[in-house]
Amino acid sequence: MEKGFQEYLDQFVKFTNRHNKEIYYGNQGRDDIQAPVEPEIGRFLAFLVKMTGAKRVLELGTGVGNSAIWLAEALKEQDGMLYTVDNHPRTWTEACENIEKSGLKDTITMIHSDADEAVRMLREQNLEFDIVFQDCAKYIYTVIYEDVAALVRKGGIIVADDTMFPVCQNIRENLGRHMDRYNRQIFADKRFFSTMLPIGHGMTLSWKW
Repeated sequence: MEKGFQEYLDQFVKFTNRHNKEIYYGNQGRDDIQAPVEPEIGRFLAFLVKMTGAKRVLELGTGVGNSAIWLAEALKEQDGMLYTVDNHPRTWTEACENIEKSGLKDTITMIHSDADEAVRMLREQNLEFDIVFQDCAKYIYTVIYEDVAALVRKGGIIVADDTMFPVCQNIRENLGRHMDRYNRQIFADKRFFSTMLPIGHGMTLSWKW
């Protein structure tokens, strides 16, 4: 995004939880973790939760808890619950600490697990979700595709992050290939109506109808 666009956007995209700001700016430049979602993405996720009246949201890829806090802050206002999944031992500890500090612990169910194991477990529990936000390892988007498709309720939304990796500079080719495969799969799936937004590194939204 051009500097002028970003500076203008920053005037309006405000943090809804003080700790989001600390996480986002405190983790800039780290090369040992996946960067926290940008404020405009976090606010867009919160917008979706509020707009749809979501009560149950699944996040695949907790990272250090930044996007979980954005989602949970919105869900708290409508007595909802976020289920967030990650398997990284160090960032999991950071996420637990950040969520504790955010004051949103009671709105978040944390699942320390591989994404494929977690979605199978949730299916076995016959849970359905209003929104599924995917921001985990890119290769696994297509591996868990059918489980995620089954977990989102009819009328619900799958939000997949980083889906413009195929055309982003400085992104490893294999990551772009995985995301291209996912985009082609879900845009061809007649169960979903999909579109793509050039926000962050790209976001694919798929409505199950």
